[in-house]
Amino acid sequence: MFLLSLVMLAMLEATDTLSASQVSTYRFESPAVQTISSGRISSIPAYSVPDILRYSTGLQIKDYGGLGGLKTINVRALGSQHTGVFIDGVKISNIQNGQVDLGRYSVEDLESISVVNAHSFSLLQSASELASSSTVYLQTKTPDFSRPYDITLKGGYGSFDTGSAFLSAAVRLSRRAYLKFSGDFRHTDGDYPYTYTAASGTDTTARRENSDLNSLHLEPALYIRSGKSDWQIKGYWFHSDRGLPGPVIRSAGEFRNGNRQRDDNTFIQGSYRYSGDALAVKILGKYSYDYCNYLQDTVKNQSVSYQNLHYYQQEGYFSASAAYRTAGLSCSIATDQIFSHLRSDVTGMSDKFRWNSLLAAQANYRYRNLSAGASAVWSHSSDRDGRRYDAFSPYVSLQYSPGRFRLLLYWKNSFRLPTFNELYYVAYSSANVVHALEPEKTDQFDFTAAYSGSAGIWSGNFKADIYYNITRDKIVWLPIANQFVWSALNYGLVHGYGWDFSADNTLRAADFSLSWLFNYTYERAGDMSDPSSQWYGGQIAYVPLHSISSTLALRWYDWLFSANFIWNSTRFRSSANIASEALEAYANLDLMLSKRFFGFITAALSVSNVTDTGYEIVSRYPMPGTSFRLSLKFEFK
Repeated sequence: MFLLSLVMLAMLEATDTLSASQVSTYRFESPAVQTISSGRISSIPAYSVPDILRYSTGLQIKDYGGLGGLKTINVRALGSQHTGVFIDGVKISNIQNGQVDLGRYSVEDLESISVVNAHSFSLLQSASELASSSTVYLQTKTPDFSRPYDITLKGGYGSFDTGSAFLSAAVRLSRRAYLKFSGDFRHTDGDYPYTYTAASGTDTTARRENSDLNSLHLEPALYIRSGKSDWQIKGYWFHSDRGLPGPVIRSAGEFRNGNRQRDDNTFIQGSYRYSGDALAVKILGKYSYDYCNYLQDTVKNQSVSYQNLHYYQQEGYFSASAAYRTAGLSCSIATDQIFSHLRSDVTGMSDKFRWNSLLAAQANYRYRNLSAGASAVWSHSSDRDGRRYDAFSPYVSLQYSPGRFRLLLYWKNSFRLPTFNELYYVAYSSANVVHALEPEKTDQFDFTAAYSGSAGIWSGNFKADIYYNITRDKIVWLPIANQFVWSALNYGLVHGYGWDFSADNTLRAADFSLSWLFNYTYERAGDMSDPSSQWYGGQIAYVPLHSISSTLALRWYDWLFSANFIWNSTRFRSSANIASEALEAYANLDLMLSKRFFGFITAALSVSNVTDTGYEIVSRYPMPGTSFRLSLKFEFK
């Protein structure tokens, strides 16, 4: 990384100067994009990215409880594997199980978080972006080249012995080069109290055990600007050691779990972007190495067998895209090449390799207030075991923008490949059995209407969506040989429809501002897999029929007060929508008060789950009750 930095610096002439204009993003405004800016992020008491994503429409967050619990995102009931997660434009992936744990990503250094339903209008998209059913973009803060340095320190401590520390230090090396280093440390005992119902029917209060977490994240980055070109090289290292408390079994003798997991995630990625008047080019590269150690201990749970498993995953990623635009027509092509390798000491499991090649093309045409877009992605992948996949994914859209209104209609067909776990893993030692699985396929139909307006001190944005989704060849796990040996099959079929509504209003006057975001989602996702089943058409697991999220932020001089509210209706553990499978509706209210002192110190006090509501997002994984956190932030610019 250091040598590459020297090479790029040597390529730059000292007499060059920065262009006063910003580099074009080749992006048309699309109502399919939901963006949460750094201003709103700072008003929400959050430890990680999922705490912010809860305030978007059409999302479900699976949260296994506490700071160290696994957290994944599900967009419009398509499944977490259908959502592509990108940091600074480069995809995060997990070929083993297809799930990205968003809980490991802190929000302290994020400029924005964006959720795209199906497709954005950016021309410079990688083939992986175009292939995803939906995407989440994490954009880290880019240094301000007008400042010689930028240093941020933040520390916080709260309930359940939960502490965190964050550092970001950036220094300008020249008029066109900036070096930045950031890192954070998090710790929690995770021993929060919760209430469960015993077999006798009595409510019992217990305390979560083996839910501790220690994590450390370090990230150096180099930014270079040269006229119409941008370079970025970033390193990343994340280490965590956590307890896995397991589900709470609601009986007289509580289930105790001593399992633990250690993760070491490392990657280095680089990007080059050129943006001219008519031509734009983007090149991305990444190498990642992930290590996971899973320990199943018998000390606290003697009913399980001892396991000490190790997983090693490597991935190489290369992406290139080019876009060209004229007065009304814009088009682009992109290709991604991905090589993945998984090695483990699971009994009977041999090394797994996959090469995935994607080729994509898209075009947009604009005439006055009307724009039409289309894209297509072709994917070919092959595993060393001989399994091959070919998939084709088209997309078409039509947008009409009269005045302050935007009307969008689109259809997108997409897919997701089976993971290594789904193809090669079963409960016992026949781990090299290759299952005949096809990619999951989705069709998304959507109509969106949006309005943006302002008058005097008021400005607002309103958006409403109506959508219908079909997921075919859904991969599910079923007991085939017997109840103890489960296999993955293309068995599932899900039909989903619903509507979203979002209103974002702001009042600004002198040193006062009031902003209010309100989101509502109605979602019906029926399991249509087996017409002979008595549960045919039942709402699929963990998807609420109604959900509401809202944030209110009041700023007055150096004071900030925010209230953040979440409500989800009754959900079910399975498509058997009966009382015994139901998870109760819940509401959660978080409050925060902060004050800025001397222009560079910010003190904040936050209270989460003010009403001390006991609830579960995932069955038998209770969430924390009321908790407090005090933080101090120092900024030097």
